[in-house]
Amino acid sequence: MQRVLIVGDVYEGFRERFVAHVATMTAGSSMDEHTDVCAMINLVQAERVEAWIREAERGGACVLAGGRREGAVVWPTVLESLPDGARLDCDEVYGPVVSLYRVGSLDEAIARANRVEYGLHAAIFTENLRHAFTAIQGLHVGGVIVNDSTDYRLDVMPFGGTKLSGIGREGIRFALQEMTETRVVCFNL
Repeated sequence: MQRVLIVGDVYEGFRERFVAHVATMTAGSSMDEHTDVCAMINLVQAERVEAWIREAERGGACVLAGGRREGAVVWPTVLESLPDGARLDCDEVYGPVVSLYRVGSLDEAIARANRVEYGLHAAIFTENLRHAFTAIQGLHVGGVIVNDSTDYRLDVMPFGGTKLSGIGREGIRFALQEMTETRVVCFNL
């Protein structure tokens, strides 16, 4: 989850609870069982994520939690008011960074989600089944999860994205197809 699009009057309450939760998270060694977020794959990637955060700040974004780095560890970071075109706004960060966006309607949220060049998974949290189906039909992503996190997955579910989030699908059926050599046999009796 990199972008959270929040419709209307629930934004303030969501932001308050979300930021408070992120502020309780512990960053550090993956060998420490109390660590929520461990080091990135290497120092270069951690520095890249930090540079993207600084770029967003220079453009007017506000860091609500985190935003710091020590070595290869980047603290869980929450931002809002990202400028259009900032790398955190339009690229995949692959780091512990979440950007919050206030949107006026579901249609605006779908349009904003679709404007990035990536489309792995999306989630919608709603009590309105019509809104869920509007998102399902409108989002250009490989999977839409309704009322759960985008990391929800069962092995039987196809997994993959659209646009720059890859081609093809993972999963049992797709793995079997990849490991099967199709053969044509014809009889002329």
